[in-house]
Amino acid sequence: MTGGIFMDTGTTFTYFPHDFYVIFRYIFRGEVQDIPMVENSIGPFDTCDKEDPIGRDLYFSAVKLYFGSVNSSTMLFLVQERVVVNYRGLYCLAFIGWNRDQSVLGMYQLQGVGLTFDTSENTLSFDIDACD
Repeated sequence: MTGGIFMDTGTTFTYFPHDFYVIFRYIFRGEVQDIPMVENSIGPFDTCDKEDPIGRDLYFSAVKLYFGSVNSSTMLFLVQERVVVNYRGLYCLAFIGWNRDQSVLGMYQLQGVGLTFDTSENTLSFDIDACD
């Protein structure tokens, strides 16, 4: 089997195939240009930003993941706390590239999200903040 995405509440972060991840990371970095970035990888993360030197609150771009068609019913909308993780005092993109063809949507992005599996229709829907 090649391609596809798995939901795995036992995997911490989301993994994308490396080629896709490079594009995703490039776009993300372009959206957060005003925040100083760390030059070297930190642990499993290659995109980490420093705290603002003048103490402003940092805001990171939202991420929209679509499954199937591009419409609100197939979208998982991820904001700040599901996009970056505070790791060793840095704000790191909570997505990781790897050398596999499949993607894995991990539990960090799924925190508080209600998942509804409709086996008769073969669909999955997301309810953001359903578990708050």
